[in-house]
Amino acid sequence: MNEYEEIQRWLDEQAKNYIPTEETLKDYGLTMKTASEQADLYREKFFRLLRKYGIITDNISVIIAEVDRLICETQNEDLLFVYTALATEKGLFFGDMYDEEQKIICWLKQWGNAEKFSKAIQNDKIYKKRLAGLQGFVENKDSEEPDTEEQTLLYQMSIEHDFLYKGRKSKFYLENIGELVRKVNSVPELKVIKPYVYSAILSRKHNLMINRKNYSPNFANIFERTDYRIKTDNGKNFDTYQSYIELYDHLRRFYQDEADIDFSDYYFSHLNNLSEWYYENCEPNEEIPMTLERMAKHYINHINIKIPEYIEKKQPLLEIVYDNILANETKWSDMINDVQNGGNISNYCERLYKMADGMRLCGNRKTALKYAELHLIVFMEEINHRILTNGYKNFL
Repeated sequence: MNEYEEIQRWLDEQAKNYIPTEETLKDYGLTMKTASEQADLYREKFFRLLRKYGIITDNISVIIAEVDRLICETQNEDLLFVYTALATEKGLFFGDMYDEEQKIICWLKQWGNAEKFSKAIQNDKIYKKRLAGLQGFVENKDSEEPDTEEQTLLYQMSIEHDFLYKGRKSKFYLENIGELVRKVNSVPELKVIKPYVYSAILSRKHNLMINRKNYSPNFANIFERTDYRIKTDNGKNFDTYQSYIELYDHLRRFYQDEADIDFSDYYFSHLNNLSEWYYENCEPNEEIPMTLERMAKHYINHINIKIPEYIEKKQPLLEIVYDNILANETKWSDMINDVQNGGNISNYCERLYKMADGMRLCGNRKTALKYAELHLIVFMEEINHRILTNGYKNFL
């Protein structure tokens, strides 16, 4: 297949999977008109709150620096909204929206990401406190009648996953599943996080569940962190990790109407490193739980300061030298502070040009200065991105 055929196949796939915006909006109970109004209100709220806190500028670097300063000093609902909206910006605030449909799609994605991020930040302290309580968990000794229907359903669900498939031939597995279900249903604190509890026991103790008669799991252990070897693929472990994650996803969907899914997700993402492995190695499905650190990496975008004039002729050697010079960030702290206070990046192009001996490397002063501006912009965008990526920690 040649390059043209590959591109055409990709376009065909995109066309086949395309869902009209009107159809997507129906899931939210919105029309194009009401969605457009909501997008405008969202944008207006962001800039109204900036004005409320004295941030009156269209300079992106200044806005990011000022918001960061504010949330270091004070944390409230206003600033949480401003921070998460800014961190997940996709063009609604600072981009060029060419039509209503583009604006709506941009708002819908940005609003969804900001809501998830904000909720996770707010829940973090609550869930940490509840986790501390469960780490001192004392098992309930009271008898509870086994739920044979749930026992059967959990058994059938579990053996669909590769690492538990051999449970079909076990003399003990079904009975041990019943004991697991009975014990979990005896403890309200465990019932509410069934997806995590069942996945942790079945993933960590599957051999004992399958091979040991009358096995009774120790629940205290599943509230201690377990790290898997996620950096090296030995030809088998990556498939196993994928299966563990698929089991959890299966369980969270099955119990979504009776369990506290957000709370369960918190345990799954924080008490093992499978979520981190998943987002580094698999095509992302945002239903798989993330830590706040991963969420920040996943949702926070680079916000473009501006696009300089296009440079037609590439200068690879000059690019390398500029990058090496800018790698020493401390030498550019004055520029960073200046830009964050409204200064112009172009004032520093000459410095970078001279430090790199741009004329010798490029032979054209105008082109070398354009490259300097481009590299300084990218450098400043990285600083801004780092500030946003770490900003959530101020709320914890």
